[in-house]
Amino acid sequence: MTTFTLLAPTTRAALLADLEALWQCFDEVVATLGPDDWSGKHGQHWTFADVPYHLASFDREVIATAIKGGLTVQTLEQLQRTEAEQDGWKEIQFTPRPTATTPEQCLEQMWASRQAIRDAFAGLSEADLDRPVFLPLVGLGWVSVRLALETCCSHTWNHLMQLRCWMKCTTLLPGPAQTQRALSYFLASFARNLKREQAAQTHLTAVMEFSGLDGAVWTLQVAGGSCHLSEGADARADLVIVQSPETFVTTRTGIENPTLALGTGKVKVQGWRNLATFEKLFPITSLDFAPAPRETWDGRMAKRAEMLAQTHAA
Repeated sequence: MTTFTLLAPTTRAALLADLEALWQCFDEVVATLGPDDWSGKHGQHWTFADVPYHLASFDREVIATAIKGGLTVQTLEQLQRTEAEQDGWKEIQFTPRPTATTPEQCLEQMWASRQAIRDAFAGLSEADLDRPVFLPLVGLGWVSVRLALETCCSHTWNHLMQLRCWMKCTTLLPGPAQTQRALSYFLASFARNLKREQAAQTHLTAVMEFSGLDGAVWTLQVAGGSCHLSEGADARADLVIVQSPETFVTTRTGIENPTLALGTGKVKVQGWRNLATFEKLFPITSLDFAPAPRETWDGRMAKRAEMLAQTHAA
């Protein structure tokens, strides 16, 4: 099981500043909604009111609980879930929202969950960011506190960008630093969730460039069944994909058809003949986080926790 690795560690102050900035931006966006707007459609099943409710559940049950629990997480919680249990988890965490729950109550729960993260974060030193916590999510498991907070930032950014799209909001963008942090996280997730059987037979160097952001360029280099992610563009790339951060979100969350985005020039490609290979290697159709299936659990995750604990204690 390959460790989810970010390109560079971030400081406690930078993580907290970016998280607070994302929260503030989200609040500014939803503040533009009037009382009758909250029932607006957010995809096939959600309304705008469901977004803060979902963020409240995720921040409270996944992030704050993990940081406060640390190595005291119970074994049954450590075991990752089957696909059927994934659906059950989503139902437990999301669908029970009573229909009578008001947008104001959803917002209050979201703000309370944020405070729970602040409280859990308040006592942590810079060194504590490297101690292990358990996130029961696909591709994660035992990770550092640092990565748990990166996960929270990226999850918030993703839902903020989706909400802006469904609201047809053209202003109130998250800041460049927060957007670059989230994009880096999701590209690390691409590398982490590589289709290794396909990669064993493939050599491909792909550049992902995001317009409107200085320096928002990454290279994914696939060889020998693994993927190496680096910052910057490789001049020898077989494939270059250029798009805005908004288009990256809309085409990876089902809001916009990727083929139409290509046809209208929202996504620009150099090296067309390699695009199908790229999609086979990185078949990511969602940026949302899901509980991990039980079959991905093995003893190496426990070994990862031991390694993190030893590193933290050193």
